[in-house]
Amino acid sequence: DQSMNYVRDMRSLVPEKPFFLYLAFGAMHSPHQSPKSYLEKYKGFFDAGWDVMREQWFARQKEMGIVPPNTKLAPHNPGVRPFAELSENEKRFACALQEAFAAMLEHTDAQIGRLVTFLEQMEILENTLFIVVSDNGASQEGGALGTMDEMKTFNMIAEDVDEAIKRLDDIGGPDSHSNIPWGWAQAGNTPLKWYKQNSHGGGVRVPLIVHWPRGINAQGEIRTQFCHAIDVTPTILDVAGLKAPSTVGGIEQMEIHGVSLAPTFKDPMACLD
Repeated sequence: DQSMNYVRDMRSLVPEKPFFLYLAFGAMHSPHQSPKSYLEKYKGFFDAGWDVMREQWFARQKEMGIVPPNTKLAPHNPGVRPFAELSENEKRFACALQEAFAAMLEHTDAQIGRLVTFLEQMEILENTLFIVVSDNGASQEGGALGTMDEMKTFNMIAEDVDEAIKRLDDIGGPDSHSNIPWGWAQAGNTPLKWYKQNSHGGGVRVPLIVHWPRGINAQGEIRTQFCHAIDVTPTILDVAGLKAPSTVGGIEQMEIHGVSLAPTFKDPMACLD
């Protein structure tokens, strides 16, 4: 609501001036929490386990062209057991944690949708450069089995699943600080390996979506050029026709790193120097 109020105020006070909004959500960082209505939607949704779901997500990625057709699915990371080998309590606990993760993700998506709807109502969405970028991949703090209270992980206290299973209804609410187990975390990084804390491509590769109908004719297309988070600022400056100041408050500034992604808006094969 504050973000929309900011945009509304800017348009009312200085309608000739473009606005810049940086909206950072807590998702998908733990704790994974959301309203009960979202949690209820995912009850039983992941009961097939991370091996089956990971295969399904991998097949969908190939179908959508997100990964090349010859991509191989990485093997289990060390410590990730086949889902079928878990005890019944371990399975129930792991799935409940993933349900809370999914519920929080959808709730966050709904908030992004509220902003999009607002920009449509203000009749400025068509000429707004709208960039959605994810966090740095799925995390490993949940450990091999997942955790009801992530502070246990940081204090090297093992989660007692047989005790935690008695509080399944608390997961995703204010009385939990949950995080998913390694199996679900690796599934979240499909088709790659490792997690966000590791200096490996899998855990630090995330989606980037750019929407700008007035400036991008292509719709729903995928670009395969390598880019980095440091490229977002040069892209915004390029599209806005601005140059980064060489000095701020009399202090000489370091040259901005990164390159503009704007050439890819028109040319799918554009080379980014």
